[in-house]
Amino acid sequence: MRIIDVSAGKRAVWFNKHHPDTLYIDIRPEVQPDIVCDSRDLPSTSPNLPDWTSYFDLAVFDPPHVNFGKNAELSQTYGWHTTDEIRDIITKTAIQLSRVLRPDGLLSFKWNNHDQKLDKVLALMPQFEPLVGATTSMRTKHASTTFWVLLRNRK
Repeated sequence: MRIIDVSAGKRAVWFNKHHPDTLYIDIRPEVQPDIVCDSRDLPSTSPNLPDWTSYFDLAVFDPPHVNFGKNAELSQTYGWHTTDEIRDIITKTAIQLSRVLRPDGLLSFKWNNHDQKLDKVLALMPQFEPLVGATTSMRTKHASTTFWVLLRNRK
């Protein structure tokens, strides 16, 4: 299986943080991804890999999902993004993932609906068909729910 994680960060969601079948990508060099790049503009090739078109079986995507404000502690850790930029990251990354995933390839997508509802965000990714999803946590202080959703590449 060939896997690409386009928002690898510190690989918090991974049991094996160096899974041999996975290419880890992040825009932040300090988290030491395999490739430093913006998920909105994935390369077409890379050293040791052939043409990326329809190459991967599974993608993992945990985009920024909350506009905390420029000076918030979490913004210092994960970067600060406006709501419009978050939507742009999702829209353009979905286009790139559809290109690099094989037809019917799968996308494992994590989302927290603190600022934007899940159905509105899924609508930004028409290249993908939502298959199954699960709530993984709920907060009451700042009402929000975190979801993991499995989507299929429609191409």
